[in-house]
Order: sequence, then C-alpha cells, then structure tokens
Amino acid sequence: MTTYAIVVLPDAEAETRGAFFWYFERSPLAADAFRAEVTEAIDRLAATAHIWTADENGVRRYALDRFPYTLHYEFDGTTVTVLAVAHQRRRPGYCLER
Repeated sequence: MTTYAIVVLPDAEAETRGAFFWYFERSPLAADAFRAEVTEAIDRLAATAHIWTADENGVRRYALDRFPYTLHYEFDGTTVTVLAVAHQRRRPGYCLER
C-alpha cells in the first residue's frame, strides 16, 4: 500500500485547534473525539487521498463522519496538503479565500 506524505497548513491547524477548544468548553469528551476523528481522517488520507475527485481548482474534500467538518486538501500524486478543516455550515468556500 502506498503512503503519501502529509502537510497540514498552519491555517488548517488553527481551525482544528479553534474547533477543539470550542468543543472543549462544552464537553472535554467531545473535544477529544473531534481531535481523534480529525487525526484518523488525516491518517486515512495518507493512504487514500487519490480516491476523492478534485474540483475545478484541484481541491478535494473529505467529510468527517461524526462532526460537521470537511478537510479540504490538494493531492499532487505524492503529497497531501491539508488546506483547511472547515465547518460545513459556514459560507461555502470561505476557507479557500486566503
């Protein structure tokens, strides 16, 4: 099985951290579950990034199962670059307008 290199951009890390703290204020257990699901999703992308199709800008999306967040990423055949960990109920595309 091929494993791709993973790069998580600082903005994506900041979004993950912000969501973690939001959940933590409400429930430490939910915060831990959120962090675990994001980590598992990134680990899955290391092996399966190629299976999701890219949009017209080359961005692919991987939706979390238990939380309303989507990982937006680019894949060049060897490296997965996580651009954003975006809340699904915010204005579409907000996370890619940097």
